[in-house]
Amino acid sequence: MACGVGCSTEDIENKEYQDLSGWRGVTLRELLSRLVGKVTEEVRIYTVATTKFNKDSKIIGHYGSGPNLEGGLATLCTCKHSMRRYHNCDEWKGKWILGLTSRDKNKGFCGEHYLLYMMKVEQAFESHLAFYKHLAQTNPAALRIKNAVTNRLGDIFMPQAVCTNPLDPRMYEFPHKNHSHGHDVNEDWEDDISYMRSSPAERLPTPLLLGDIENTFVWPKPMIKFELKQNTGNRKLTLGEDFFASLKDA
Repeated sequence: MACGVGCSTEDIENKEYQDLSGWRGVTLRELLSRLVGKVTEEVRIYTVATTKFNKDSKIIGHYGSGPNLEGGLATLCTCKHSMRRYHNCDEWKGKWILGLTSRDKNKGFCGEHYLLYMMKVEQAFESHLAFYKHLAQTNPAALRIKNAVTNRLGDIFMPQAVCTNPLDPRMYEFPHKNHSHGHDVNEDWEDDISYMRSSPAERLPTPLLLGDIENTFVWPKPMIKFELKQNTGNRKLTLGEDFFASLKDA
Protein backbone atom coordinates (compact mmCIF):
# COMPACT_ATOMS: atom_id res chain seq x y z
CA MET A 1 0.00 0.00 0.00
CA ALA A 2 1.49 3.32 -1.06
CA CYS A 3 0.52 5.84 1.56
CA GLY A 4 -1.22 4.41 4.59
CA VAL A 5 -4.75 3.20 5.01
CA GLY A 6 -6.96 6.27 5.27
CA CYS A 7 -9.60 4.27 7.11
CA SER A 8 -10.73 6.48 9.97
CA THR A 9 -14.49 6.51 10.50
CA GLU A 10 -14.79 9.36 12.98
CA ASP A 11 -18.04 11.35 12.61
CA ILE A 12 -18.63 10.41 8.98
CA GLU A 13 -22.10 11.99 8.96
CA ASN A 14 -21.43 15.62 9.79
CA LYS A 15 -17.77 16.34 9.26
CA GLU A 16 -16.65 19.42 7.37
CA TYR A 17 -13.67 17.76 5.69
CA GLN A 18 -12.75 14.29 4.55
CA ASP A 19 -10.53 12.44 7.02
CA LEU A 20 -7.15 11.99 5.32
CA SER A 21 -5.24 11.32 8.53
CA GLY A 22 -4.63 7.66 7.73
CA TRP A 23 -2.59 8.48 4.64
CA ARG A 24 1.08 9.36 4.67
CA GLY A 25 2.29 11.34 1.71
CA VAL A 26 5.31 9.99 -0.13
CA THR A 27 8.28 12.18 -0.96
CA LEU A 28 9.04 13.26 -4.50
CA ARG A 29 11.95 10.84 -4.57
CA GLU A 30 9.69 7.97 -3.49
CA LEU A 31 7.06 8.91 -6.04
CA LEU A 32 9.54 9.05 -8.90
CA SER A 33 10.93 5.66 -7.92
CA ARG A 34 7.42 4.18 -8.09
CA LEU A 35 6.84 5.63 -11.56
CA VAL A 36 10.03 4.31 -13.16
CA GLY A 37 9.32 2.49 -16.41
CA LYS A 38 5.88 4.04 -16.88
CA VAL A 39 6.83 6.89 -19.23
CA THR A 40 4.21 6.01 -21.85
CA GLU A 41 1.30 5.76 -19.41
CA GLU A 42 -1.41 8.42 -19.59
CA VAL A 43 -2.16 10.77 -16.69
CA ARG A 44 -5.09 13.17 -16.49
CA ILE A 45 -4.38 16.19 -14.29
CA TYR A 46 -6.96 18.51 -12.77
CA THR A 47 -7.50 20.85 -9.84
CA VAL A 48 -9.55 19.69 -6.87
CA ALA A 49 -11.24 23.02 -6.22
CA THR A 50 -12.68 21.88 -2.89
CA THR A 51 -9.35 22.14 -1.07
CA LYS A 52 -8.20 24.55 1.61
CA PHE A 53 -4.89 24.93 3.43
CA ASN A 54 -4.80 25.47 7.18
CA LYS A 55 -1.70 27.55 7.83
CA ASP A 56 -1.71 26.73 11.54
CA SER A 57 -1.91 22.95 11.28
CA LYS A 58 -0.19 22.80 7.85
CA ILE A 59 -2.92 20.39 6.76
CA ILE A 60 -4.78 20.29 3.44
CA GLY A 61 -8.54 20.11 3.93
CA HIS A 62 -10.79 18.54 1.29
CA TYR A 63 -14.43 19.53 1.74
CA GLY A 64 -15.90 17.90 -1.37
CA SER A 65 -17.08 14.38 -2.09
CA GLY A 66 -15.00 13.82 -5.20
CA PRO A 67 -12.50 12.36 -5.06
CA ASN A 68 -13.39 10.41 -1.96
CA LEU A 69 -10.13 9.39 -0.31
CA GLU A 70 -11.59 7.65 2.72
CA GLY A 71 -11.93 3.98 3.58
CA GLY A 72 -8.42 3.18 2.36
CA LEU A 73 -9.42 3.63 -1.28
CA ALA A 74 -9.40 6.49 -3.77
CA THR A 75 -12.61 6.75 -5.79
CA LEU A 76 -13.75 9.36 -8.29
CA CYS A 77 -17.52 9.21 -8.76
CA THR A 78 -18.95 12.69 -8.10
CA CYS A 79 -16.61 15.08 -9.88
CA LYS A 80 -15.01 15.67 -13.30
CA HIS A 81 -17.86 14.06 -15.23
CA SER A 82 -16.64 15.24 -18.63
CA MET A 83 -13.08 14.08 -17.94
CA ARG A 84 -14.29 10.63 -16.91
CA ARG A 85 -16.22 10.35 -20.17
CA TYR A 86 -13.03 10.69 -22.25
CA HIS A 87 -12.70 6.91 -21.97
CA ASN A 88 -15.16 4.05 -21.79
CA CYS A 89 -15.09 1.88 -18.69
CA ASP A 90 -12.99 -0.82 -20.33
CA GLU A 91 -10.44 1.79 -21.48
CA TRP A 92 -9.77 3.41 -18.10
CA LYS A 93 -7.84 0.57 -16.50
CA GLY A 94 -4.14 1.39 -16.18
CA LYS A 95 -4.52 5.12 -16.72
CA TRP A 96 -3.62 7.64 -14.03
CA ILE A 97 -5.44 10.51 -12.36
CA LEU A 98 -3.59 13.33 -10.59
CA GLY A 99 -5.59 15.74 -8.45
CA LEU A 100 -3.94 19.02 -7.48
CA THR A 101 -4.84 21.40 -4.70
CA SER A 102 -6.28 24.80 -5.40
CA ARG A 103 -3.73 27.62 -5.60
CA ASP A 104 -6.25 30.26 -4.48
CA LYS A 105 -4.95 32.60 -1.78
CA ASN A 106 -8.50 32.88 -0.42
CA LYS A 107 -8.24 29.17 0.39
CA GLY A 108 -4.94 29.54 2.22
CA PHE A 109 -2.63 28.68 -0.67
CA CYS A 110 0.09 30.93 -2.05
CA GLY A 111 -0.51 30.77 -5.78
CA GLU A 112 1.01 27.30 -6.21
CA HIS A 113 -0.49 23.86 -6.74
CA TYR A 114 0.46 20.90 -4.57
CA LEU A 115 -0.25 17.25 -5.17
CA LEU A 116 -3.35 16.07 -3.30
CA TYR A 117 -3.73 12.55 -4.69
CA MET A 118 -2.61 10.35 -7.53
CA MET A 119 -4.08 7.01 -8.47
CA LYS A 120 -3.78 4.41 -11.17
CA VAL A 121 -7.22 3.25 -12.21
CA GLU A 122 -7.80 -0.38 -11.30
CA GLN A 123 -11.37 -0.62 -12.54
CA ALA A 124 -14.21 1.54 -13.84
CA PHE A 125 -17.93 0.94 -13.38
CA GLU A 126 -20.90 2.04 -15.48
CA SER A 127 -23.26 2.53 -12.56
CA HIS A 128 -23.39 3.10 -8.84
CA LEU A 129 -25.33 -0.15 -8.59
CA ALA A 130 -22.39 -2.07 -10.08
CA PHE A 131 -19.84 -0.21 -7.93
CA TYR A 132 -21.94 -0.66 -4.79
CA LYS A 133 -22.21 -4.41 -5.38
CA HIS A 134 -18.48 -4.67 -6.06
CA LEU A 135 -17.52 -2.96 -2.81
CA ALA A 136 -20.16 -4.88 -0.86
CA GLN A 137 -18.40 -8.08 -1.91
CA THR A 138 -14.76 -6.97 -1.82
CA ASN A 139 -14.48 -4.21 0.78
CA PRO A 140 -17.63 -3.65 2.87
CA ALA A 141 -15.72 -1.51 5.38
CA ALA A 142 -14.78 0.97 2.66
CA LEU A 143 -18.34 0.95 1.32
CA ARG A 144 -19.71 1.80 4.75
CA ILE A 145 -17.46 4.87 4.93
CA LYS A 146 -18.06 6.00 1.33
CA ASN A 147 -21.83 5.50 1.43
CA ALA A 148 -23.46 8.81 0.45
CA VAL A 149 -26.56 8.02 2.51
CA THR A 150 -24.66 8.21 5.80
CA ASN A 151 -21.59 10.25 4.85
CA ARG A 152 -22.24 13.80 3.63
CA LEU A 153 -18.98 13.58 1.67
CA GLY A 154 -19.53 10.02 0.46
CA ASP A 155 -19.40 9.28 -3.26
CA ILE A 156 -21.07 5.87 -3.61
CA PHE A 157 -24.85 6.11 -3.92
CA MET A 158 -26.98 3.35 -2.45
CA PRO A 159 -29.37 1.54 -4.80
CA GLN A 160 -32.86 0.74 -3.63
CA ALA A 161 -33.70 -2.89 -2.92
CA VAL A 162 -35.26 -3.09 -6.39
CA CYS A 163 -33.12 -1.22 -8.92
CA THR A 164 -34.37 -2.01 -12.41
CA ASN A 165 -32.59 0.89 -14.15
CA PRO A 166 -29.18 1.67 -12.63
CA LEU A 167 -28.92 4.96 -14.56
CA ASP A 168 -32.16 6.35 -13.11
CA PRO A 169 -31.65 8.47 -9.97
CA ARG A 170 -35.12 7.42 -8.78
CA MET A 171 -33.73 3.92 -8.28
CA TYR A 172 -31.41 5.16 -5.49
CA GLU A 173 -31.86 6.18 -1.89
CA PHE A 174 -31.63 9.92 -1.25
CA PRO A 175 -28.18 11.00 -0.06
CA HIS A 176 -27.41 12.39 3.38
CA LYS A 177 -29.51 15.47 4.20
CA ASN A 178 -26.36 17.63 4.19
CA HIS A 179 -24.63 15.95 1.26
CA SER A 180 -22.27 18.21 -0.66
CA HIS A 181 -24.18 17.52 -3.90
CA GLY A 182 -27.66 17.93 -2.44
CA HIS A 183 -30.19 15.42 -1.15
CA ASP A 184 -33.45 15.96 -3.02
CA VAL A 185 -34.85 15.60 -6.53
CA ASN A 186 -33.38 17.77 -9.30
CA GLU A 187 -30.15 18.41 -7.40
CA ASP A 188 -26.54 17.80 -8.41
CA TRP A 189 -26.33 14.27 -7.03
CA GLU A 190 -28.67 13.05 -9.77
CA ASP A 191 -26.02 13.95 -12.35
CA ASP A 192 -23.59 11.79 -10.38
CA ILE A 193 -25.85 8.81 -11.09
CA SER A 194 -25.86 9.43 -14.84
CA TYR A 195 -25.40 12.21 -17.36
CA MET A 196 -28.67 13.62 -18.68
CA ARG A 197 -28.59 14.97 -22.22
CA SER A 198 -31.79 16.67 -23.40
CA SER A 199 -34.32 14.71 -21.34
CA PRO A 200 -34.51 12.23 -18.45
CA ALA A 201 -34.96 9.47 -21.03
CA GLU A 202 -31.50 10.20 -22.43
CA ARG A 203 -29.31 9.41 -19.47
CA LEU A 204 -25.81 8.15 -20.23
CA PRO A 205 -23.30 6.46 -17.93
CA THR A 206 -20.23 8.27 -16.69
CA PRO A 207 -17.41 5.88 -15.69
CA LEU A 208 -16.92 5.61 -11.93
CA LEU A 209 -13.25 5.17 -11.12
CA LEU A 210 -11.60 2.98 -8.49
CA GLY A 211 -7.91 3.42 -7.75
CA ASP A 212 -5.44 0.55 -7.46
CA ILE A 213 -4.48 0.64 -3.79
CA GLU A 214 -0.88 -0.34 -4.59
CA ASN A 215 -0.64 2.69 -6.86
CA THR A 216 -2.56 5.27 -4.84
CA PHE A 217 -0.84 8.23 -3.18
CA VAL A 218 -2.50 10.84 -0.97
CA TRP A 219 -0.80 13.92 0.51
CA PRO A 220 -2.51 15.38 3.61
CA LYS A 221 0.24 18.01 3.75
CA PRO A 222 1.98 19.99 0.99
CA MET A 223 5.00 17.89 0.02
CA ILE A 224 5.28 18.16 -3.77
CA LYS A 225 4.62 21.19 -5.97
CA PHE A 226 3.18 21.02 -9.46
CA GLU A 227 4.70 23.97 -11.28
CA LEU A 228 2.38 24.18 -14.28
CA LYS A 229 -0.75 26.25 -13.74
CA GLN A 230 -3.92 24.19 -14.00
CA ASN A 231 -7.31 25.87 -14.33
CA THR A 232 -10.83 24.43 -14.50
CA GLY A 233 -10.34 21.77 -17.16
CA ASN A 234 -7.95 18.86 -17.24
CA ARG A 235 -4.59 18.25 -18.84
CA LYS A 236 -3.44 15.06 -20.53
CA LEU A 237 0.22 14.08 -20.22
CA THR A 238 2.25 10.91 -20.11
CA LEU A 239 4.53 10.01 -17.21
CA GLY A 240 7.56 11.24 -19.11
CA GLU A 241 9.98 14.16 -19.02
CA ASP A 242 7.40 16.96 -19.19
CA PHE A 243 5.49 15.49 -16.27
CA PHE A 244 8.54 14.88 -14.12
CA ALA A 245 9.91 18.36 -14.87
CA SER A 246 6.72 19.87 -13.44
CA LEU A 247 7.24 18.27 -9.99
CA LYS A 248 9.35 19.94 -7.29
CA ASP A 249 9.83 19.43 -3.58
CA ALA A 250 7.67 21.81 -1.57
